[in-house]
Amino acid sequence: MKRDKILIVEDDIDLLNLMDFNLTRKGYITTSFMGGFDVIKKIDDFKPDLIILDLMLPEMDGWMLCRWVKDNEDEWIKKIPILILSAKAQPSDRAFGLYIGADDYMVKPFDIIELLLRVERLLKKSIGKQNLTLPS
Repeated sequence: MKRDKILIVEDDIDLLNLMDFNLTRKGYITTSFMGGFDVIKKIDDFKPDLIILDLMLPEMDGWMLCRWVKDNEDEWIKKIPILILSAKAQPSDRAFGLYIGADDYMVKPFDIIELLLRVERLLKKSIGKQNLTLPS
């Protein structure tokens, strides 16, 4: 059985570790970056099934990265689901994130169970599966 791969882009090391621990525990393969242009190369090398993306990052912000993915010439990159996870909580921020192509948007602080459910939903939606399972 194929294990889904998740790329976490987050500059808060504690949040990054929290997500990495819980996603790995659920059976996902994860890799992470704290920001920067190296993320673009990692997408091509790692070939993630989902990206969890913070917006406020050093060097290249999450808005730019989301646009790069969703406007990409490679169809497989363009189709990678993106879950924005950000402290930017204004309705205009959430609306803009969805407008530029994010598949979902969560606001920090967040509940890890909700994050796991949204990840599972996005992954199942992207490959046409149904029936969510509650995290243990």
